[in-house]
Amino acid sequence: MKKIRILKKCIFLFCIIVILMVVVSIMLKYEVEGEKKLPYNISKIFVISTVEGMPTDDGENIWNINVKQANDLYFYIEKNDVTEETIKQITIENFSLIKSPSKGEVTIYRPTGDLENLYTYSEQNYLNESLTYTGAAIDDLKTLEIANTGGVIGYRVALNNLGTYISNDSTEITYDGKLLQNIGVTVEDIKLELTFDILIETNKNVTYKGTISVALPGEDLIEKGASNFEIKDFEQVIFKRI
Repeated sequence: MKKIRILKKCIFLFCIIVILMVVVSIMLKYEVEGEKKLPYNISKIFVISTVEGMPTDDGENIWNINVKQANDLYFYIEKNDVTEETIKQITIENFSLIKSPSKGEVTIYRPTGDLENLYTYSEQNYLNESLTYTGAAIDDLKTLEIANTGGVIGYRVALNNLGTYISNDSTEITYDGKLLQNIGVTVEDIKLELTFDILIETNKNVTYKGTISVALPGEDLIEKGASNFEIKDFEQVIFKRI
């Protein structure tokens, strides 16, 4: 009888160990792979890199322009066909510079105007803050709303105070990437890498969180005056429930 009791205890302990190993294995796999099927996915990030200038009338020079560079990021959020969940809100937070530019001051802006002048009235720097888009009937970047079945959200990464272009040449100035050449700034001077967390919360009160990294600006900004490119590879972005 004693041997039978010992055997039963051994079998019981063995089963417990196996169960624990399975649980730990599942947990480790989740940590590495995250969620396999999200109700909403980021299909792409569309980036528009431009150069802008703020002219100042100093009474002495024809041109006195404070030059800055802007990168507008648009996130396309798509619904998984089989889900019945809707978007409650999407938050972008924990902005962090992995690589800082050698020139300029990095600022994060939210859209505040109409489509043609989205960032005209933007002033607050969200670098150490968060941006939250609320699920609504349709997209409205100005009011930070996204269609609750998928849509577009965005923000701007700006490099302010890159330099001042002063000239008395009466030739009309084109406000594009060529302005960087005029103040002796190269693309290498303004390269940066930014990471941030994106949190997708559904109407089921379930939140999925992933970390994304982007390198800015576009390589051909000076040559073409402006640069557009897309980011579509998100295989390294792991989303987990929080």
